[in-house]
Amino acid sequence: MSDELTKQLQQITLFAKLSRDDRKAVARLVKRAQYPAGSEICRQGELGETAYIVESGELHILYIDPQGVQREGAYLGPDEYFGETSLLLGEPHDATVEVVQDATLLYLNKDDFDQLLQGRPWILKSLQMRPDVARKRRARHFKWQDPDEVVIVSDHRHNAILVRGLLIPGFVLLVDLLVCGYLYLYSRATLILVVGALVGLVPFVFALYLIADYRDDIYIVTNKRVVHRERTPFGRESRAEAPLRNVQDIQESQVGLVAQLFNFGDLIIETAGERGHVAFREIPDPSQVREIIFEQIHRIQAGAKAEERAAIRDAMRQQFGIFPPEEARTPAAPPQKRRFRLAMPPWVLMLLGFFTYFLPPQRHVQGDTITWRKHWATLLVPVALPTVLIMAVTLVAIYILRQNPADWISVLLGYGVALVFLVPWWLWMFDDWQNDIYQVTATRIIDVERLPFHLREERREASLGMIQNIHLEIPGFLGRLLNYGSVTIETAGAGAFTFDYVRDPRSVQTDIFRRMEAFQRRQSQLAAERHRNELLDWFTVYDQIRHSISPAPQPSSSPQQET
Repeated sequence: MSDELTKQLQQITLFAKLSRDDRKAVARLVKRAQYPAGSEICRQGELGETAYIVESGELHILYIDPQGVQREGAYLGPDEYFGETSLLLGEPHDATVEVVQDATLLYLNKDDFDQLLQGRPWILKSLQMRPDVARKRRARHFKWQDPDEVVIVSDHRHNAILVRGLLIPGFVLLVDLLVCGYLYLYSRATLILVVGALVGLVPFVFALYLIADYRDDIYIVTNKRVVHRERTPFGRESRAEAPLRNVQDIQESQVGLVAQLFNFGDLIIETAGERGHVAFREIPDPSQVREIIFEQIHRIQAGAKAEERAAIRDAMRQQFGIFPPEEARTPAAPPQKRRFRLAMPPWVLMLLGFFTYFLPPQRHVQGDTITWRKHWATLLVPVALPTVLIMAVTLVAIYILRQNPADWISVLLGYGVALVFLVPWWLWMFDDWQNDIYQVTATRIIDVERLPFHLREERREASLGMIQNIHLEIPGFLGRLLNYGSVTIETAGAGAFTFDYVRDPRSVQTDIFRRMEAFQRRQSQLAAERHRNELLDWFTVYDQIRHSISPAPQPSSSPQQET
């Protein structure tokens, strides 16, 4: 089988340029499976991890468009293959593949192939991928990506923008070079070269700044969202993102002859949030990026329609006894182990409460609720003055006691009176800091602001389904160094929620995005389930009416006729 597979793989475009030894290595991973007519190989919208080669039989490709209409695709026969994006990217299937005639398929799993690429990385360079697959493979990978998220576009502003910015410092450097060169040739004075180098240092550093600023401004399109990340060389960072399902419209503009000539422009990706958009400024080929975004939106819509259609089909089969599924056996729950709690003395509990109060976690997970507090760096300014005064009063009291030990009563009395005012002031500032919390649950985002000692509380809440886009901003070098920033959540009706000065704002943004995606996925599933139940009720009533109709009685013969 290995030699036959090696020859067969050579006929597949993806593996045609591999060496014989590498094709043998791939062939050892290939498995064979039989599929009867009427079965499904893969279903539109499901995550794909396998590539298939048809050895015998016939397959039919079907897909649901964004409007929910089923379309027919091509037929696949022997020696044809499909699933390249599933094997190399792990993306969801764009179509459903059904077996028309009993088929034998060869298949290759992504996990096995990825392990082979780790041992033989040169194979990846020899694969003849489709251009769109190759572009996605070359795209950068970011820490905030979900495991099933694929980067489609990752680009900077057009190179012409960088060249335009470098014209002035380049011109200044050129003038400086010509003037210094001319003066040096005339006078042969080394001082002129030193002065020229110092003068030229300013436009040179400015040019480096422009290059760094250009490279740190990046625009990203994935199969789930659009993202604009911007950094400055001084440490400030912001990231605006919006889920593709919330994009309402995309405005494209190319202003000026230069933009038309070099084909760059702006895309304004509009959502229903207060700020209302994510801006892609001066990007190359904006029309193509716009089409890519709409293509991904249509894929999401079509996948949701296909998933809903498949769920309706499965529910109706189960309801009316057509191809009843096998009974699902729920495994017995493992016996619960008894937990022994160690009784703690009251003083230990008080000590733990003391540390919890004065050293609260800046990120805390309890059940399905994530709670964040402001970064500890924001506490330093409000408590600075009372802390300095407490230290000063303490040092003064110690100094007076050392000078006049006999007056210890009056010194301690004065020290105690000062602490009566200063300690509550310090505690007020500390409690005001640690009482401001931000939360995200499985269904809501919550912003709580309390006055110290729970004198008053203001709470704002909004459903995760109302979130339109999420922005983060790291204020500068200090924020970058201490890893704090602000996250702004734009909603469709409840305004903006700003989580100020939270620790690790990138992970906060990622947590909120994943909770929002999970919530919207659950809501879609619930809505689809309600729709299926309504359809089943209609068809059940129809089935009952159809079976309750009996044929009209035949007229019986009269007695005269019988005689």
